[in-house]
Amino acid sequence: MAQESIRVTQPETNALTPEKRLHTNAIGLFGVLYFCLAGAAPIAAMFFNVPSIAAQAGASTPLVFLLSALGLLLLAFPMLYFARRVTSAGGFYAWISHGLGPRAAFTAGWLMLGGYAIFEAASQAAFGGLTDNTLSTFLNFHMPGGWLTYAALGIILVSILAYFDVKWSVWVLAPFLVLEIGSLLIFNIVITLKGGVAGHDFVHTFTPAGSTLKNVAPGGLLGIGIAMALGVWSWVGFESGAVYGEESRNPRRTIPIALFSVIAGLGILYIWTTYSAIIGLGWEHAGDVLGNIANAPGPYFDLAGNFVGSWLVVCMLIAISVGTFGANVSFHNGMTRYLYSMGREQILPSSFGNTHPRWKSPHIASIAQSVFSLLVVGFLGLVIQHANKDGSVSYALGIADGTTYQQTNGISSYGWLAIIGTICFMLVYILVNIAAPVYARRRGEFRVFTHVIAPILSTIVLLIPLTSFIMPPLPGIGAFFTGLGFAPTPFPLNILPAFVLVWLLIGAGYALYLYRSNPARFEMLGHIISGEDGNPVIEPGVPSEEASEQTPIAAPVASSEVVDTEEEAVSEEDVRAEEPAGKEDV
Repeated sequence: MAQESIRVTQPETNALTPEKRLHTNAIGLFGVLYFCLAGAAPIAAMFFNVPSIAAQAGASTPLVFLLSALGLLLLAFPMLYFARRVTSAGGFYAWISHGLGPRAAFTAGWLMLGGYAIFEAASQAAFGGLTDNTLSTFLNFHMPGGWLTYAALGIILVSILAYFDVKWSVWVLAPFLVLEIGSLLIFNIVITLKGGVAGHDFVHTFTPAGSTLKNVAPGGLLGIGIAMALGVWSWVGFESGAVYGEESRNPRRTIPIALFSVIAGLGILYIWTTYSAIIGLGWEHAGDVLGNIANAPGPYFDLAGNFVGSWLVVCMLIAISVGTFGANVSFHNGMTRYLYSMGREQILPSSFGNTHPRWKSPHIASIAQSVFSLLVVGFLGLVIQHANKDGSVSYALGIADGTTYQQTNGISSYGWLAIIGTICFMLVYILVNIAAPVYARRRGEFRVFTHVIAPILSTIVLLIPLTSFIMPPLPGIGAFFTGLGFAPTPFPLNILPAFVLVWLLIGAGYALYLYRSNPARFEMLGHIISGEDGNPVIEPGVPSEEASEQTPIAAPVASSEVVDTEEEAVSEEDVRAEEPAGKEDV
């Protein structure tokens, strides 16, 4: 049945003009893989997440990563389903718009904005802290301003790279990613070939048998389950590849391959690295040495020096800083593309939807994100701490005097902000799991495993880290979860979920304002996607009855004239008939 006539208004038409387009076909599979891997920062995950995991699960840490990898591979099914059908700079929020409509899509986009914005600031703080520690410890070089100076320099360098063509980031930083992955592979190969200190051991590493050790709590199956919170966290950032749907070549093939390859590849790397570390130390020392959080990442450096040589230690020291910087670039680009996409649709200020006339980068959105990161890092520089006699730590805002109060290191600040960003991302992952079966049923492509079993199982896995972040701080029931073995959440960890809640409430108010001021535009949120030729098109949505009665709706044509859809517009059924038949794939 034909729809009513559709009027295209000038703002929506402008969304397709050249000055609002990204650089189509700029990067291939390698470029998307780079951004996915860089976002996950694998060497940082191994150095700083594994000690906490080992403290909870002991020598069974490789089993933790095996189970986490399986859970995320299940998440890949709905992700890949969307990536093969909807490609957009809007990434997840465009997917969710097609499945659950504009309200859920706005929530997803709002969460991704908050998550990426805070993650870049957090990662820049970690970059500053790691670089400052490395240079001051090994070269006795003390930069004026300490980690704050390095973080500020990192923000400026990322902003410069992001201002130019997206290819620049890949060209400049890809060699450092090779160093990062290569260091871990050499570490693994040598220790594996030498058999560690007492030969290979698959019993204590891939069964719960190695989880009951001294200095390991809670241990056992509970410890393995709880440790999966940090296990899943080690992949966060891989999803950044979804936002390059308008800049990659053959995106409906490239992005699914990249996402699946990174989930599987990181799973192998994480399992192998933790297995190598445990047999290198001896499984009995997984808790008291590898799980000694205060000494992280010392055990890795000791193992690299003992089994390979001091040169690998140097490579790892360099890799941890440049790897974190690569993550900064990935988070920054992810954030700017969400800003760009929502600005292009006038959900955010339309200036964010402009691209550079030569480099086709979302340069205005990039500058805005860089300014935000500088402000957040500057605020973190005012967080000072004091160690109390009972072992607790008191925090305040001000200038550290060097005696009573010390400036809080950027690495600690990263841990706080990264939890906020991770909660945002986990909620969006779950929304993707919900949206996929709805979209598949509407298209007549519904598959039980891909759209029911995989989403349900992966959601269960995602609820583990969400539970560990959200439940312990809650008054009344928090003690129950810490009694089970979930890590306690002293200040400021106990207030971090509240930031996500406040952000969601602000977004809900803004969404209500947007809907009331221009319902039709709000209904079209997430419907600018990459066409078959790589150029963006506005895919007609299915507006609500209320919206269609109040405001004209945009359609993908370049004229302000009224189009008689009875004769010229293509109905949804016609579009589906022209598409290839759905395959039983992911």
